[in-house]
This record gives sequence, C-alpha cells and structure tokens, in this order.
Amino acid sequence: MSNTVMQGTYADFKIVKSRAVAQIIIEIPIESAQAAVEMFGVPNPSYEQWVAVAALHKATVTQNQDAVNAVKQAGMLCNTESFGQFLKETGNPEIRPNVPDDITNALRALLGIKSRTEFHNDPDIVMAFNRIKGSYEQWLMTR
Repeated sequence: MSNTVMQGTYADFKIVKSRAVAQIIIEIPIESAQAAVEMFGVPNPSYEQWVAVAALHKATVTQNQDAVNAVKQAGMLCNTESFGQFLKETGNPEIRPNVPDDITNALRALLGIKSRTEFHNDPDIVMAFNRIKGSYEQWLMTR
C-alpha cells in the first residue's frame, strides 16, 4: 500500500472506559468515503489498523469548521416551518412549509448543491447559505 493522506475535520473525542482508550472522530466528505475504505479497509475487530493523525494549518481547520456549522444550521432550519414559510414567500411558492423535504430541496436548489457535503468543498456555498440565513433572520424580525 502506498502512503496516502486524507483530509477531514476533527469532530469528536470520547473516552471508552471499558477498553481504557480514547477515540477521536475525524469526519470526511461523503465523496471521500470510497477512498477511505480503499485506504484503510473496513474496521475489523480481529486486528488493529494503525494510522497517523496530524493537525493541518489552522486556516484550513477554521474553514472546515465554518462548513460544519453551516451544515448543522441548515439541517435545523430545514426542520423549521417558519424557514419553509420564508422560502415560500421569497420566491418558492411550491414549498409546503411544514414538509422538511420540500424545505431541504428548495435550499439545495438555491445553493446549487445536491448534498450537504458540498458545503465542505466550496466556501462560497457557506457564504451563500449565511446570506440566506441572514435574510431569514431579518424576515423573522418583521413578523
């Protein structure tokens, strides 16, 4: 196997007391999942696969954290009826504000994406989402 590097975001840390180990969770875009399986294989409890972890330049981590935050916020907003009503009133009359899938599909269309993982690939998508979220927050204040 050749040496390969994969980039992800540091997402979680937890202690597994029953095994006296700590786990770190690194999240990668779904588009990299196949490469991760090819690189590391599928976890197998009968043997350990040792890997290395290194911190990347802080700006990269910050940018990815912005994407992680935007994905979380988008997920919450897409389950909010008032956000659906906002989208309906601002140019998406076909949306049923109480149907999260309608809201999700409308937001994806506005952002020009097919999946939330695309937030991680393009900082312009994060900025566009933040503009939509800002407009929504202003719209809420007028209600």
